[in-house]
Amino acid sequence: MKSITREIIFMGAFGLAIAAPSPQSLGTSLTILKDNDFYAQFSTRTSSAILIEQPKTFASAKSTCSSLSEGLWSPELQSFAAGVNNTLSYQAYLRKFSYSQQFWVADADPATKPKDTCRAIDLAGKVRPLDCNRQLPALCSHSAPLSNFSYWDTSEKYRVTVSSGSQKITGFRDGFGFRFRSIRYASNPGRFQHTSVFNGPSDVEALEYKKMCRQWHDGEDIGAEDCFFLNIVTPYLPGPNTPSCNLKPVLFWIHGGSNVEVDGNRGHSDGVNTATRGDVVVVKINYRLGHFGWLAVDGTPITGNYGLGDMITSLKWVRKNIKAFGGDPDRITIGGDSAGASNVRALMASEAAKGLFSAAIMESLPIGWFPVNLFSHWLSIPESTGIFGPTILQETGCATAANIAECLVNVDPAILTPISSPLGHLAFPVLDNIILKTSDLQVTGKGYVADVPLLMGVNRDEDSIQLSPFYGIPDTYTYLEYISQAIIFKDITGFANHPAFPLPPGDAALSAFNQTQRILSDGAVKCLNWATAYSAAKHKVLPKVFAYEFNRTYQPVEYTSPLCEPPITASHPFGDPDAEYFKCHSGEVNIVHGELLYYGRNIRDEHDIPFQQLVIDYWTAYLWNQDPNPKPGYLKARGYLGTLSQVTAAGKWESVNTRQPKMMRLQWNGGSTDLSEKAQCEALEFPFTYFEQAL
Repeated sequence: MKSITREIIFMGAFGLAIAAPSPQSLGTSLTILKDNDFYAQFSTRTSSAILIEQPKTFASAKSTCSSLSEGLWSPELQSFAAGVNNTLSYQAYLRKFSYSQQFWVADADPATKPKDTCRAIDLAGKVRPLDCNRQLPALCSHSAPLSNFSYWDTSEKYRVTVSSGSQKITGFRDGFGFRFRSIRYASNPGRFQHTSVFNGPSDVEALEYKKMCRQWHDGEDIGAEDCFFLNIVTPYLPGPNTPSCNLKPVLFWIHGGSNVEVDGNRGHSDGVNTATRGDVVVVKINYRLGHFGWLAVDGTPITGNYGLGDMITSLKWVRKNIKAFGGDPDRITIGGDSAGASNVRALMASEAAKGLFSAAIMESLPIGWFPVNLFSHWLSIPESTGIFGPTILQETGCATAANIAECLVNVDPAILTPISSPLGHLAFPVLDNIILKTSDLQVTGKGYVADVPLLMGVNRDEDSIQLSPFYGIPDTYTYLEYISQAIIFKDITGFANHPAFPLPPGDAALSAFNQTQRILSDGAVKCLNWATAYSAAKHKVLPKVFAYEFNRTYQPVEYTSPLCEPPITASHPFGDPDAEYFKCHSGEVNIVHGELLYYGRNIRDEHDIPFQQLVIDYWTAYLWNQDPNPKPGYLKARGYLGTLSQVTAAGKWESVNTRQPKMMRLQWNGGSTDLSEKAQCEALEFPFTYFEQAL
């Protein structure tokens, strides 16, 4: 990893630090103007600038740029049409400026310019001489380099400080955004205690990632119990007296990993690409994992849901402080994938989280057959203890302790971290009657549900990656017999010859695998996602529900299988995404965060990057408007014409209704279609009306 840092410069014998510039000290809001098309170092959209929004004289504007270790932007050194054009015009679309607004830029030749005459540029890129004493916003140069998963530059010249309450937080800017890493949102309350919001005072550098939450990874105990940090990235920092209408929507992201692994620093990606492509603020959090975050023991003060409580605490911190980072506290969308999606579901069911968010996203929610249903159907503490307690108490040596809670609080974390359960290395929320008081999200209107819109969906072949280690078995019955005995503890072998799941033609091993993964994907993920959407729409417990299915994916490098990769051909040496392959669990994650080239992935065809643009334009339209349909005027203003062409051809992404429930099939040249696998879900006894049957 290459990280360029230097010590803060000190002046004189008194050790007075030179503070990094802030919007407050500069007296202006700051916006990075950079067209993020996701081609990274290969992009032709190479020009960039820092917009100084507060009108100033030419001399004052030049001084402000100097405070940022930059000069005024020069049209001779960069092409206005190579990225500054659209990003600057977009500011007029936001109604920050009129379309006739002019901005100070650098003189072509200061030695020969007329006295008291300086240069300004308009939204069309036309440069004119103006009186230097005019008050105009300005464009500064922006020399910070692009970052990726292994490189970033936190040199002093790129640092910036944000103040919120008694906290001063110093981050840095890179080629696309202002980035603040590992900001403390809670002090360490001690093991098996709930967190509260950290209020400072503090004066900290948020330049490097701190430790992730304690977890067992590849046979190693890593992380720390004091892990209460979040990351923020934003394209915009508001100045003094900034109107609230200029604040951006916030994506509050909860990572997956079965509630036992992964972290909010995953891959050194804080969401900078999503933030800058969609003009939003992204927050990624760390929360306690495994037994540290989720253990509940009946008859003791250990009541579980500590990780869920961390999410609520960090949401409260964000609502209190996010304005300083350009975010709107009244437009926070919580989102997550896999176990992260199950935590979104839990937060939607929790009155303790009421009013902390305004919309939700659930990607690949595990729900259906046991044991994944425990992510979404929460056990009581006695029930949970009955399943998980004996193993934990025996392996920690606390089973015979006079005070079990005290024993667990003091046990060596190296013992507590790696302990699995009879159900594998998984951790679940519980009914603690503090954060969760009902056994599931009440989509039929019988209990509390957060009154927010929901975007939810799946990948086409979710559980194919879980099944992939067993590839090669030539008959479906053998697959299902193993799954019945070792995974879901329920006999599902009868579906081997069920007419709803016809055996595909071709190679016996591939056909059996395909049929089995379809049954498992439907029963463990897909069907009850659709049932959630159906009942929530029928009972109008949510304003709107939008459903999707990814039919084009790109598997994370650390979580893949050859079956999840498209076939390699002579014309597609990295795989042909238009050919058939399995669209596996987590195959959407890098796409929805704009991370393909950030991670140095190979581009498989000419649609990989445009598809990534399309998906993030859908997702961020949802953040802005609580509707995933991007506005044509927005796409035109930003120059996102490829997305405009695709959404025009695909047609409107309709919200789910009970008459003919629809989803968006997300692929190149995709479109709206009926919710998938209706007959199969009925055969599995997980029909779209599943939650209605409990009424």
